[in-house]
Amino acid sequence: MTGSTTETTRRNAVTPLVISLVAVVLACLYVSSELSRVDWDATHFAAFGEDATEIRAYAEERLGEVIVRGELGHDGRFFFVQGNDPWVLEPEVNAVVLDRPLYRSQRMFYPLLAGGLGLFSAKGVVWGLLVVNVIAMGLGTWAVAVLAVEMGLSSWWGLAFLLNIGLVSELNIGGAGIVAAAAAFGAVALFSKDRFWWGVGFLVVAALSREVMLLVAAGSAWWWWRIRGERTRALWTVLVPTAAVALWALYLRLRISSDGGAGEIQEIGLPFVGFFQALTNYWIGGGVEDLVVGVGLMVLLFVFVRRVVVSDELVGWAFLPFAVLGILLTEQVWRNYFDITRAIAPVITSFVLLVFADRANRPRSKAVLSG
Repeated sequence: MTGSTTETTRRNAVTPLVISLVAVVLACLYVSSELSRVDWDATHFAAFGEDATEIRAYAEERLGEVIVRGELGHDGRFFFVQGNDPWVLEPEVNAVVLDRPLYRSQRMFYPLLAGGLGLFSAKGVVWGLLVVNVIAMGLGTWAVAVLAVEMGLSSWWGLAFLLNIGLVSELNIGGAGIVAAAAAFGAVALFSKDRFWWGVGFLVVAALSREVMLLVAAGSAWWWWRIRGERTRALWTVLVPTAAVALWALYLRLRISSDGGAGEIQEIGLPFVGFFQALTNYWIGGGVEDLVVGVGLMVLLFVFVRRVVVSDELVGWAFLPFAVLGILLTEQVWRNYFDITRAIAPVITSFVLLVFADRANRPRSKAVLSG
């Protein structure tokens, strides 16, 4: 027993806060390295696209010349627009340049922060997108480090958040996935510490950053209901984030005229169809890395489900619905490792914690029993 206690103390010698600061430093070093190659122009991370002429013109009108990427660019260009008008006060000037106004505007929390609640200039928004994501990397790492310690691992495993390839990709394109995932893992960490209402609040932030994070609310609610037997908490866990998303959606429909709504969602289809269509694309002309990662992640989803259903770990049940999401994603998500790793990024980090917690705790349990 003494040996087990000594080992646990050694593992927890470095606090989650320290690991969080390490993550921020590493993220800053990476960002500085990238910026130094583009003359410290933060528009590099906003991912404006050469062929997205309308948003490019919108940005150049406010920023001057911007760095552009091939084809349409990536998510950061939309969040730049939203950051200039996070409360959707002038949709005819700002939201009108978005490809799917209602769909994009639903993800409001990240651009709200990046835009300084609507107070920043356009240049401030560009830097805000980057700074918020770097800070979110630190917060997400803290949350995962807390969970790692709870599961008997070293707090250094918190870096499973920072080093998640899907979240690194989000950083590179100014995406909202880092803020959403950090808030989701933060909620799970707070639930594990019995900080229930703080956890619910973090779920609200997660869902308003990416509406798909309502899946984490559903998974957490199932855990409260079936594993902990606390039905009242289960209901609040679902109802509060869902109500927040619904209220914001209602507000958007009062502000934005669009034929979109749910019809604007293009990433969800029939089970496994997108994956098998992507397999065809891999064989015909896709990259080897896309094939390897795509098949590997599908296997990971099945292993993840199997591991979760035989456990009572909150970090597993909270993100289990993402495995269901994975099999419903369309070809446009599955055919490129860059997109699919971003789509199911929380599963990757959760899977790492579950697997290595098993390995770390199994020998220790045997040692305790034999003692």
